[in-house]
Amino acid sequence: MNLRPRRAGTGNHRAPTDAPHDAPRSAMAAVIRVAAIPLILCWIVGAGLLNIFVPQLETVIGQHAQSFLPDSAPSVQAIAKMGRAFGDRGTNNFAYLVLDSDTPLNQSARDYNNAVIARLGSDKAHVISTMNLWGDPDLAAANQSVDGKAAYTLLNLTGNMGTAQAMASTKAVREVVRDIHPPDGVSVHITGPSAVVNDELLTVGSSILLVLAMCTLLVAVVLIVVYRSLTTIALPLLTVGIGLAVARPVVALLGMHDIIGVSIFASALMSVIVLGAGADYGVFLLGRYQEARRSGLDPESSYHTAMRGTQHIIIASGVTVAGATACMCFTRLSIFSTSGLPCTVGILVTLAAALTLGPALLAFGSSRGLFEPKPQKSVRRWRRIGTAVVRWPVAVLAASMTVLVVIILLVPTMRVSYDEIGTQPADTQSRQGIAAADRHFPPNIMAPSIVIVEADHDMRNPTDLLSLSKVTNAILAVPDVNNVQGITRPLGVPLPQATLPSQLGYIGSRVDQASSLVTQRIDDLRSVSDSLDRLRTTVATARAQLAQGSAGIDDVGRSTDALTRDYAAVVTKVDTLRETAEPAEDFVRSIPRCEQSQACRAALTGFSLFDDIHRFDSPLQGISAGAHRASGTLTELSATLSSADQIIDSVSDVVLPLQSALQGLSPELSEIADFADQVRTTFGQATPNDFYFIPREAFQSHQFARALPLFFSPDGKITRMVVTPRVNGFSAEAMTVSADIVPAAVQAATRTSLAGSTVSVGGPGGTELNIAAYTREDFITSIVAAIAFVLCVVLILLRSVIAAITVIGTVALSYLSALGMSILVWQYFLHTPLHWSVAPIAFIFLVAVGADYNLLLSARMREEWGAGARTGIIRSMANTGSVVTAAGLVFGFTMFGMLAGEARNVGQIGTVVGIGLLLDTLLVRSFVIPAIATLLGRWFWWPSTPSGFVSLRTHRRR
Repeated sequence: MNLRPRRAGTGNHRAPTDAPHDAPRSAMAAVIRVAAIPLILCWIVGAGLLNIFVPQLETVIGQHAQSFLPDSAPSVQAIAKMGRAFGDRGTNNFAYLVLDSDTPLNQSARDYNNAVIARLGSDKAHVISTMNLWGDPDLAAANQSVDGKAAYTLLNLTGNMGTAQAMASTKAVREVVRDIHPPDGVSVHITGPSAVVNDELLTVGSSILLVLAMCTLLVAVVLIVVYRSLTTIALPLLTVGIGLAVARPVVALLGMHDIIGVSIFASALMSVIVLGAGADYGVFLLGRYQEARRSGLDPESSYHTAMRGTQHIIIASGVTVAGATACMCFTRLSIFSTSGLPCTVGILVTLAAALTLGPALLAFGSSRGLFEPKPQKSVRRWRRIGTAVVRWPVAVLAASMTVLVVIILLVPTMRVSYDEIGTQPADTQSRQGIAAADRHFPPNIMAPSIVIVEADHDMRNPTDLLSLSKVTNAILAVPDVNNVQGITRPLGVPLPQATLPSQLGYIGSRVDQASSLVTQRIDDLRSVSDSLDRLRTTVATARAQLAQGSAGIDDVGRSTDALTRDYAAVVTKVDTLRETAEPAEDFVRSIPRCEQSQACRAALTGFSLFDDIHRFDSPLQGISAGAHRASGTLTELSATLSSADQIIDSVSDVVLPLQSALQGLSPELSEIADFADQVRTTFGQATPNDFYFIPREAFQSHQFARALPLFFSPDGKITRMVVTPRVNGFSAEAMTVSADIVPAAVQAATRTSLAGSTVSVGGPGGTELNIAAYTREDFITSIVAAIAFVLCVVLILLRSVIAAITVIGTVALSYLSALGMSILVWQYFLHTPLHWSVAPIAFIFLVAVGADYNLLLSARMREEWGAGARTGIIRSMANTGSVVTAAGLVFGFTMFGMLAGEARNVGQIGTVVGIGLLLDTLLVRSFVIPAIATLLGRWFWWPSTPSGFVSLRTHRRR
């Protein structure tokens, strides 16, 4: 429908490039104008049906969220290896059950803890294992605070950190804690590394609606200020609103079938970039339409002029943004890889809406007299700015670059934050749990690193434990390591009895006991010696009686009976001495190189003589029998008594050397005992870590046997240690600690029984270390891929290498300046360094969106270049200044709307991109690019030449 042409606005003359009324019109524009109402209805109905039949994007994310780190990450691999070795499924999803009270925890709190652990242990779908040391009286001290007011239990949950399964596991554990009511005065928290990440993602998800509402409000305010008409701003708002309503279920549908990866960050970023880009495309279309109306064209001709003048720019812009965000799929961190393709899909849907729904709304409204331009003075203002730039290009470029370079100088001072705790508000459950733990335990006990040592043999022996002690000491010596808990320190402190001084003290006490026993046995040997003297007297009496002849036979018999009785008494004393001396004999035999000591060797000989005394039993019995045989001859009896003398002499030969040996051994034993006690006293005052030693017998003790399966795999080839840093576990400093642990442990294991063992680190420190490495790699990948893609698009559109390089270079300049300004705001004013995810995501967004504005200006300069270089630049700035400024302000304030969310890293991304877009819009696009184009002249378009080109020299002659 044709309306009568009318002139609107300030009466500006029509630009030479404006199309006449009968200019060629595209078939697509004509079809859209004719079918405007059906097209609008199709988009509305399609949005409604998709939102009815496709699950909401957040629901799909909750079922298909991906791991925070790739499965190939060293920290993930270390934890997986540990899990497999210890008989678990091996995930990096670790959480803590923390009990906190204002008074010491009593038995009711312990019973509550055991009940919760028992309930969790039965939930195999969400809980892999629990390490309830507090429930074991022998090991309770390891997980209980010194003041007794707090205790914790380590939980290993299903699903790697950040996945849908991990979030479901954390939710299930928290539901169990809520279902079981704790004792009065006891607070219960589920916290730890995975719970922190879980709450961070929940914070981002809960802020999406608020962020969208704030972004929409800011867009509406900027559009109202620019267009001063509610009906006019309805076009970009309806376009982006319906486009977003379609884009979200389309992304959800693709994510539901695992065609693309999705995440909470993807939902937030995609929604914001769709809102900003869609509004920009509406601004481009409206701006060109109102420019045509101001030049005197009728609404229909203005509609076709707008379509012909913006379609290629909108397509180029959409393809640029979609392609740049798609480059993020080459990254490995899920926060980047899962954000790229959802943003790409969202932009493509928005692009489709901008090319169909937006023009349909424009056709529908323009035919009814809507969207008419208001009088404005911006064209004249932009013409004056353009005139100043082309007149003093060197001064303008120098001044602009000075401002940008001064801001960029802040970039080298940037400190990257890896603090996932600081990105969320203080009232999240994980932050409250960490605060509770910090009130009672040493700092950062909820964010330890897990060190895994793997050997090729069973390490459950004294030699390897001594080597592990050296490894533990080396880790403790790493700067900012606060504590290590492992098999050599199961309670987190050195075991007093597991040191060499302690073992020497124990040996000394045994030696002292043996010395006392030897002294007692010397007295017993003196008694045996006295009994032998009485035996000798008895034998002499019998021999004298025998000399009297047969009349003394009866007296001889009585004497031999007395001899037998006395001998039996001697044997009994010797046997008793033999039994009580066995511990002393065992100790003497255990002394290393005993044969090199004369006293020790004599003692062994003496102990062996105990067994010889019984060989005299039969001869003495023969003496007694011979004395009672009346038919025996006197000669035979005399010979028998002579044998008795020999027996007594032989027994004396046994007892006297033994007595002498023990008398010589007793002082040596006392000396050894004194020496061991001195060693124990002296070295016991030194650091216990330096003298670790535990004998093989200790492996049989109850306490040690209880600790073995907690720190050793069933085959004994893998052991784990819990390392607590002094610094925040989610920080660059903790990352440095983790990086230093591995070489320190490997170096300590060198030249020990564990030489060649593998050492790896998991937990927050290892995770942050991997995140830092992957972020650097992903950032480089994104830079190369995005710049290459955007450069190709710009080259195709501008057909100029120099212009394309200028566009990309100025965008990079805007990015560095925005980063510097954000560092000034966040790091120096707010004392909060930028999160590690901010720089890469902000770069992609700024390259994609910022290139659009510079591309729009450059493309318009190419169109206007036929009127002369200077005139073309001035006209380009005058005709696009207000449009690009409006678009930049819209997108910039859209990104600032991300500050409304509670997730700090999302707000920081919005800050960097928003500042970058404002700098690009107000400084780079307004001054830097026109100044460069003026200075380069025709070389700006090398190797091509714009149609109708008039050189500066020709222009001056005219």
